[in-house]
Amino acid sequence: MTQKQCIVLIGAQHVGKTTLGKGLAEKLGVPFFDTDQMVTKTYGKHITVFSYERGSEGYNWAETEVSKTLVERFNDAKPIAAVIATGSGFHHDETGIAELRKIGTFYWIDGDLELGAQRILNEATTNESEKIPYLMTYGRFSNLYSYAVRDKVETLEDLRKSYMKISVPSREHYAKIADITVKPQDAPKEENIELLYNSIPLKSELK
Repeated sequence: MTQKQCIVLIGAQHVGKTTLGKGLAEKLGVPFFDTDQMVTKTYGKHITVFSYERGSEGYNWAETEVSKTLVERFNDAKPIAAVIATGSGFHHDETGIAELRKIGTFYWIDGDLELGAQRILNEATTNESEKIPYLMTYGRFSNLYSYAVRDKVETLEDLRKSYMKISVPSREHYAKIADITVKPQDAPKEENIELLYNSIPLKSELK
């Protein structure tokens, strides 16, 4: 297959899209963009607040709008001009997918969801002094992302189940839209960045 202008990373929450994306962009010497961060900067609200107030449809609209700016910027670029990490709900947004398809080859970061869940559990807190204001509080726990609004979260196991209930079914959607699948290992990030780098087709032709 032919690599398009941008590498677009898709996948569930907390599987490493941002970490791997930043590392890959640095290795390639190109800019890195995170559509969640772009939405926050553009609309002045963290994505958890934005999603809570306007729902998934509102967030998808916002992510599509920032995606359009990336398409405009890189439409005439040569491969590889940038690495882009998308939000975990990107697979629901057909309009956003169509936009980034114009400039992007989609790489599915098919990470271990149990590790993703554990990262969520590690961040959850009942300590008021550790609470991050722009993240959400449900039940006993703070520092939760917007996926948790759908469920009653009173124990860490509730939190794990909430994450899995959203993330496991999403794998089917990611598999359908992915051009390339990358399975990070339980290894240092440098090894997984190299794994992602080695998945790029015809790298010699991109120089």
